[in-house]
Amino acid sequence: VMSELSRTLLEDREFTFDPIDHRVRCLPHIYNICVQHTLDKYVDADFTHCPQTWRNLAGKVIDRDSYVDSVHTDPIGCGRDVVYTIHSSGQHRIAFQQTILSGNEQERFVNDTGDIVKLPVVQLLRDVRTRWDSTYYMINHMRAL
Repeated sequence: VMSELSRTLLEDREFTFDPIDHRVRCLPHIYNICVQHTLDKYVDADFTHCPQTWRNLAGKVIDRDSYVDSVHTDPIGCGRDVVYTIHSSGQHRIAFQQTILSGNEQERFVNDTGDIVKLPVVQLLRDVRTRWDSTYYMINHMRAL
């Protein structure tokens, strides 16, 4: 395939491409690199250009100072630490699942309005730096709980 690409580029575009010395990176790999760099730098982002308040997609008003304080606590890093701790042993994973099960049975979990909620019985997912969507899935599982 790379040899065919080299031939086509030379014939159609007069562009020399060596299929041995060069490679074409896959798009998901490029996405992963971009996502990882963005996540690594987000805690140090400058939010001074943002308005003092804005509405998120759910219509909730967000205060910039509170948002910046939250971002500086590195919530994704904290989430990774929680998942790492729970996954550090089989006993921790079992205890975590048992906490969800007994909490659901005894109706211990409530939402922001005080209504009783049942948590999904799922394990937290690890964030794997080589999988570009794993941070997304880790966050979604944590949010569900």
